[in-house]
Amino acid sequence: MVPRTERNAPTNRDEGIQVLRRAAAALDEIAAEPGRLRLVDLGERLGLAKSTTRRLLVGLSEVGLVSVDSQGRFSLGERLLGFGTATGAHIAAIFRPTIERVARATDGETVDLSILRGQRMLFIDQIESSHRLRAVSAVGIRFPLDRTANGKAALARLDDADAEAALSRFDAEIADGLRREIVEIRRTGIAFDRDEHTTGISAAAIARRAVGDNVIAISVPTPTERFLEKEQQIIAALRIAAESPAWTR
Repeated sequence: MVPRTERNAPTNRDEGIQVLRRAAAALDEIAAEPGRLRLVDLGERLGLAKSTTRRLLVGLSEVGLVSVDSQGRFSLGERLLGFGTATGAHIAAIFRPTIERVARATDGETVDLSILRGQRMLFIDQIESSHRLRAVSAVGIRFPLDRTANGKAALARLDDADAEAALSRFDAEIADGLRREIVEIRRTGIAFDRDEHTTGISAAAIARRAVGDNVIAISVPTPTERFLEKEQQIIAALRIAAESPAWTR
């Protein structure tokens, strides 16, 4: 063990940042599977000792950021949900005209609006397709970054350090593939999901920073057969959406 000296001893600031990072990681895991994870599950996923995990979750619970049910399963707390709802509703209101225009320009396809939250994309608004065969998710659902068009678009919008931090949580093979895709997304501005998240559904997406520096994505998921027919139309609609004044509000 390296002896702790004045030079290598952690500062209060370092320790504070470490606690915040652990808290953020815990909230990410809980948000991804609300009402399913127990203390032992979170300890394993965060790589923390049981006692450390317990102290962390007790602290988050005391300030209202997490809640725990009678079976010891954790969910996001009312205080945190209130923050997210207010932010999501504000962003959704700003972007509603933009996603409505995308829906019209794609002849009634589904259009989703999502925001980057940890390792997931949180859906905050949706224009549902008018077609009988359509892709439909739901506001409040969280999708992964690695197999979705909006998730990949969001990763490409991050700076290199933040993108690498996000990629480090994936298997090496998946991370390498995403790095190659990010290069192309940054070049073209468009990200794709071709039957990756849901078999039979493909999507295209754009993402930008807006409204308090949040990473926000607009995506168009469509049954794959129709997506192949309308791909250029969808891309054109998203490129127009990328120029919307909503991004600067």
